[in-house]
Amino acid sequence: MSASSASVLAVIFDFYGTLAEAPDWGPSWGEVLAEAGHDLPDDVRDRWWSDGLDGTEHDEHSRSRDHYVAWQEARLRGMLDECGVPAADHDDLMARVQEIGGNRRITAYEESAAVIASLRDRGLTVAICSNWDWDLLEAIEAAGLTGCADITVSSAWVGARKPHPRIYEHTLGLLDIDPAEVLFVGDTWTCDVEGPLGAGMRPAYVRREHFGPDHTAPADHHRRPGVHRIADLRPIADLLS
Repeated sequence: MSASSASVLAVIFDFYGTLAEAPDWGPSWGEVLAEAGHDLPDDVRDRWWSDGLDGTEHDEHSRSRDHYVAWQEARLRGMLDECGVPAADHDDLMARVQEIGGNRRITAYEESAAVIASLRDRGLTVAICSNWDWDLLEAIEAAGLTGCADITVSSAWVGARKPHPRIYEHTLGLLDIDPAEVLFVGDTWTCDVEGPLGAGMRPAYVRREHFGPDHTAPADHHRRPGVHRIADLRPIADLLS
């Protein structure tokens, strides 16, 4: 049965930007560094974070939460070194960012809980697959979505970040469902469209009205076939067959 004709038996959601976001996340690393008199060039930020991490494997750092947190800290110190921040100032800056992160408020989008409940009422399996740190369950709890998913997968636990094929294979293995019967819903083209397509799933690409450009999406993405495009989660029920 082809992906276009199979009925959907499971829906996998990305987390941040798909189910929830933090409207008051606080100052960015660039702003924190600027307050301390340092610059964070875009290429340095991208190399140390999203663009430099997505699609990579990090099994040696995913053996435990302690291993993962130590790796995150080492990456931060490397970024600060490259920005010219003296080593004696690293701890103070990192404590500042940790304080901000500890007070952040992650909020589910208004329709997220109801859409997920309707899917489960219809007998579908629901999963979350996210490029996140070790504390994905705590972030889901902060958003008020505890228990919403049958299966939860963080890249931190798997040792591979979307769009690496292994994180999709891992999630599909837990679902034990043919990829053609899975809808993957997310807001980033490379991680939530290209990766799922490569794994045999059908993607739904969420671009909410307040989102900025997705720098991972090709210029002609609007003409790419086989991709459902939605402005929020409400149309998902119409994509299940």
